[in-house]
Amino acid sequence: MATKGNSGDNRTRNSVSIFIVSGLCCFFYLLGAWQRSGFGKGDSIALEITKKADCSILSNLNIETNHGDEAGTVDDSESESKVFEPCDDRYIDYTPCQDQMRAMTFPRENMNYRERHCPPEEEKLHCLVPAPKGYVTPFPWPKSRDYVPYANAPYKSLTVEKAVQNWIQYEGNVFRFPGGGTQFPHGADAYIDELASVIPIGNGMVRTALDTGCGRPKEELEEEQRKIEEIAKLLCWEKKHEKGEIAVWRKRVNKEYCPEQDSSAAMCEPTSANDVWYKKMEACLTPYPETSGPDEVAGGELKPFPERLHDVPPGIARESVSGVSVESFQDDNKLWKKHLNAYKRVNKIIDSGRYRNIMDMNAGLGSFAAAIDSPKVWVMNVMPTISERDTLGVIYERGMIGIYHDWCEAFSTYPRTYDLIHADGVFNLYKDKCNAEDILLEVDRILRPEGTVIFRDQVDVLVKVKRLATGMRWNTKMVDHEDGPLVPEKVLFAVKPYWVAGQNNSTSSR
Repeated sequence: MATKGNSGDNRTRNSVSIFIVSGLCCFFYLLGAWQRSGFGKGDSIALEITKKADCSILSNLNIETNHGDEAGTVDDSESESKVFEPCDDRYIDYTPCQDQMRAMTFPRENMNYRERHCPPEEEKLHCLVPAPKGYVTPFPWPKSRDYVPYANAPYKSLTVEKAVQNWIQYEGNVFRFPGGGTQFPHGADAYIDELASVIPIGNGMVRTALDTGCGRPKEELEEEQRKIEEIAKLLCWEKKHEKGEIAVWRKRVNKEYCPEQDSSAAMCEPTSANDVWYKKMEACLTPYPETSGPDEVAGGELKPFPERLHDVPPGIARESVSGVSVESFQDDNKLWKKHLNAYKRVNKIIDSGRYRNIMDMNAGLGSFAAAIDSPKVWVMNVMPTISERDTLGVIYERGMIGIYHDWCEAFSTYPRTYDLIHADGVFNLYKDKCNAEDILLEVDRILRPEGTVIFRDQVDVLVKVKRLATGMRWNTKMVDHEDGPLVPEKVLFAVKPYWVAGQNNSTSSR
């Protein structure tokens, strides 16, 4: 039986041991970081020592942040990761806010039932949406444009419903897309060529396009055309081309050419143009930005793509984006080029063609997407509705695409849409708004098996995210900021493992 004195001596010795080991670990960690920077000699020796330093004795201690206004310790009281189980197999196509069963309970008036209708808190799923049995990695671009593995969308009924339009054909174990459509069952090439003869599609001036995909019966075509003519005058559109069923309209450069708008159209409030999230549509016209002369392009003239990607956007040049100057825009571009280079040192296949569909969950000025700038990828830039600055207009001015979204809700897309998801400061942004668990489950839903997520946030936030990710069976790796270990911001890389419906994903691997 130990005496009181011996117990005190043991505690003292243990404390001293932990202190010594802590100091050695910190010393070798900093030495390793120093030698990696290229300034130290004896690099290989220092690196080998760093690799062999055993700091496992510290694994049961709290992690001290020692940074920022909330310096202290990370709460490790929930060190046991919550395990998330697979959802039932019937949820392989689950899209929470576009669920058809829920949609049918809403009125048909004004297509209300087709709008977003998200489940209330008590109906949210807290499980992992499975991929269908036999799911395989999609074909690389551009083959993926024309072919989709049948196992990834096992519904042959699509080939029957769209047979006349020649949209899709089932061949062997793949779906093939011949390029047909409602108006051009033999392919869209001739249609696109005709548009290109009027619209400057190939010179970079037309960068973003919206396909509403309607399809008018012929007996109603004349009446529809008459209505379009009336509305086009109010919108101040100029007809540039008309042939058969095709009419091409162009929006005029400024309000100087739109006298009809002043007398016969209801104008929207200028301050409400960007306030669109869950807002009821109004029967009004968004006014042109002010101009100083009849030849000035309202909103600013855009350069052809790809020049406009890195050029100062007109909105920033005319100081209409609060808190963003020309200098801060240029600094932001440089910063994200630096961040992306650091990402590539950990994930060396970012621009290899492995990832085609990429999302930036908190896009800011769109500089992450601009830094990638590769024809092999496209990026969905998301502007959180609770962000301090609304920069979605800047993203479009740069020739990219984006969307408003509130990450407390599910995103409007099919499961397994994205190959790579980037989340910069998302969990810090939403820490007082909604549950991090719900956000991560939604990320898992829209990420394909073997897809990657890059989280950038404060270390205490990422520790909690890593714990949740472990419960989702993701493989994770946390690394220091590229400027060194003393920077409180860290980066967490995560890879979603391969598993499918009916498979026990707790031990699954490919």
